[in-house]
Amino acid sequence: MDDALRLVGLTKTFVSGAQKNKITAVDSLDLLVPHGSVYGFLGRNGAGKTTALKMVTGLCRPSAGEIYIYGKKAQFGKPSGFCNIGYLPDVPEFYAYMTAREYLFLCGRLQKMPDGEIKAKIGEIFELINFDKKRLKSKISTFSRGMKQKLGIAASLLNSPNLILLDEPTSALDPIGRKETINIIGSLRGKHTVVFSTHILNDAERVCDKIALIEKGKLILDGSIHDIKSKYSTLRESLHIEVLPEDAMACERFLAAVGELEYIGGAEMQEMQKMQEMQKEETVKIRLKTSDRKRAGAAIPKMLYEHGLTLVRFEFEDANLEDIFISATSGTPEEKEAAK
Repeated sequence: MDDALRLVGLTKTFVSGAQKNKITAVDSLDLLVPHGSVYGFLGRNGAGKTTALKMVTGLCRPSAGEIYIYGKKAQFGKPSGFCNIGYLPDVPEFYAYMTAREYLFLCGRLQKMPDGEIKAKIGEIFELINFDKKRLKSKISTFSRGMKQKLGIAASLLNSPNLILLDEPTSALDPIGRKETINIIGSLRGKHTVVFSTHILNDAERVCDKIALIEKGKLILDGSIHDIKSKYSTLRESLHIEVLPEDAMACERFLAAVGELEYIGGAEMQEMQKMQEMQKEETVKIRLKTSDRKRAGAAIPKMLYEHGLTLVRFEFEDANLEDIFISATSGTPEEKEAAK
């Protein structure tokens, strides 16, 4: 089967203000999304993710470039080229006076699905997304944000599209809602192709096969998470430490001393209350960036003891997507070296 989605030089330029200044939201974007994958489309807010997805769905006219959906060129203004897509926008809108069942039947009929097929598909999808069927007859106005997000995903799956575009589906959800949504996305792997737009990097790391990172509309990184992490292996590792301080200034003394080490590139400490307000046996978490695991592993425990800190936890962690994102979008020396 052809690749699910291919973008070639996709560009969108807006004209803003009385001076008619040109703003390029998406800049010559080349992208290849394999069939059956969960593809993370990453970038900070305002990077151009939503604009790109709107062009892929036919909701926004490209200024330049080409879009291919399963090998067929899609053209703005010709809906037949976009019929194999399910789409959940970043801020989904619903008819609050409708019940969930009425809304899904409306969506199905707009896509010319027979009522019997819609009914069967609703049952199948609600099993998949773990949606309480008893709420089918409840008005959407009574739904929580998480339930509305599930309903939006159900609508995007209704006509069994091969390609599903989810724009920021986990934003504004509580931890339980985010976990449920991530599990739903993971369950679609292999059955559908999912393009999952997000700025929450931990979510992408948990569920995506491949990722693309854009910044100011340009493609910065593209590939599997494993390959990208290997490419950025020169980034400093994180050292997570949990300690029990003997007094209020112990952590400050340690951070001042460890900051002098050439192989430590940064230190973060959780916000700590004054010692007299702390509960007895309360620990403090410290995160260090190090370029030399061996030297840090030998020196840091000794320094902790010398500065009145009892070691509770000591764990190295490779650079994660957050570290890579910051490095790739800031043009640091590490990123330049890793990109060679």
